[in-house]
Amino acid sequence: MGAPILVIFGITGDLSKRKLLPALYHLFSQQLFPSDIKIIGVSRKKLLIDDLLESVELCVSEVDNVCDPVVIGRLKSALETFKLDPADKADFILLKKRLGKLSATKEHEYLFYMSIPPSAYGPIVENLGAAGLNSKNCRLILEKPFGYDLQSAEDLIKIVNASFSEDKIYRTDHYLAKDTAQNLLTFRLYNPIFSTLWNAQHIASVRIRAVEQIGIEGRSEFYEQTGALRDLIQSHLLQLLALSMMDLPADLSSEQIHRSKQYFLEQLLPADPANATRAQYSTYCQEVNNPDSLTETFVRLHLKHSAERWQDVDFILETGKALASKDTSITIEFKTNHEHPSNNLHFQIQPNEGISLQLVVKKPGLANTMAHTALTFEYETAFKASQHIEAYERVLLDAINGDQSLFASSSEVLATWRILEPLLENWKTNNDGLKLYRSGADPSTII
Repeated sequence: MGAPILVIFGITGDLSKRKLLPALYHLFSQQLFPSDIKIIGVSRKKLLIDDLLESVELCVSEVDNVCDPVVIGRLKSALETFKLDPADKADFILLKKRLGKLSATKEHEYLFYMSIPPSAYGPIVENLGAAGLNSKNCRLILEKPFGYDLQSAEDLIKIVNASFSEDKIYRTDHYLAKDTAQNLLTFRLYNPIFSTLWNAQHIASVRIRAVEQIGIEGRSEFYEQTGALRDLIQSHLLQLLALSMMDLPADLSSEQIHRSKQYFLEQLLPADPANATRAQYSTYCQEVNNPDSLTETFVRLHLKHSAERWQDVDFILETGKALASKDTSITIEFKTNHEHPSNNLHFQIQPNEGISLQLVVKKPGLANTMAHTALTFEYETAFKASQHIEAYERVLLDAINGDQSLFASSSEVLATWRILEPLLENWKTNNDGLKLYRSGADPSTII
C-alpha cells in the first residue's frame, strides 16, 4: 500500500474539532500512523495551522488533562491546509496538482474524508470525480446520516456511485468501532455455549438502547433537520441490531460480514407507527427557538422479523436525549419456563464497556429464595495494560488499511431507510403523537 494522504473536507467543523483532530492526535501519540502520512485540511477560507492545533490542544486537554507538545509537533509536521470552493472545478484541479507534488517521489493512497453534512456531498464528490481524484488509489469516507429518507438516500447513492465504486466508499458508523460492538461477532463465534440459544425458541426480546443525559447542546440547526430517529436509529442502532442477530458469516471478511448484515436487515419488517413512541423533552422548543417544533428527541420502536428463526421476537430500539443517565447497550432477554425472572445477556457499549450475564441463583440459607447475580467482564479491569483504541481512531485506521468491515454498505443503508419509511411518512402528518417528558426522566416513564 502507498503512503496515505488524508484530505479532510470540513476541517473547521464541529465534528472535526471534537472527534477527528483529537483522534489524529492520539494516533500520533500511540505511533499507530504510518510515519509518512500527510493530512490536508480543506476549508473555504484561508486557514492557519496554529489555529487548528489550538482547538486540538483544548479538546485533548479537556479529556486527557494533558496535551503533549511533542505529539502536537508530529501532527503539525504532517498537517497542511488548502483553500477550496466546493463549487469551483478549478480548485479541484489545483488540489490534484498539490497531491501530485506530494506524490512525486513515491506512490500514495488518497483518502477523502467528508466531515460535512450529507447535503453538501454532491458538488464535492462530483468535482473529485471530474478532476480524476477517484482512481483505484482513492477512497471516499462519508459521515452519517446518509440521506434524509429513502428517496434522498437513493439519490445520494447515485451521485456517489457515479464517481466512486462501492469498494472505494466507506460510510462511517463509529458505534461499530467501539470495542464491545467489535466483540459481538467474536463472542458469538468463539463461545459455542450460546450458539444453540440464538433463535426465537430461546430469546424473548432484544433491546438496543442509546440514551444520553445531555440535550442538543447548541446543535439546534442539525437536530431540527434530523431528530432522534434519523440521528441514531437509522444508522447506529439498526447496525448494532444486525451485527447482534444476523446469521454468523462464513468468515470474518468484510464481504461476508456485509452480506450477513444485509440479509438480516432486508428481512426486518417495516416499522409499524402503532408500535412506536416519539417524544420531546420539555425545554427543547425554547433551545431551538421554535415553539411549534415537532422534532422528536426520544424514540422507542418495536420491530418484527420475517425469518422463522426470529418469529415473534420483540426487537426494541430506543434512543433519546436529556434523560436520567448515559447508556448505550444491547440486552438479550432469554425465555423461561418458570416464574423466576429470566436470564439476560448484556453488552455495555458505553460507558464502562463490558459484558455481563444475569443468572438466577439460590440465596444462602434454609429458605428456597432465589436472586439474580451477574457474571461480569469489563474491558477496563480485564485489559488494563492493553492499548485502547477510541472509535474514531479505529475508523481512520481501518479506512487507511482498506478494511470496510465496520462501515455500512449502500444496500444496508437503503434497507434501514425502507424499515423506517412508514414512521417518517406517518410523522409528517400525525402531529398528535408527540409526547413530552421532563429533562432527566427515566426512559421507562415515557409511554
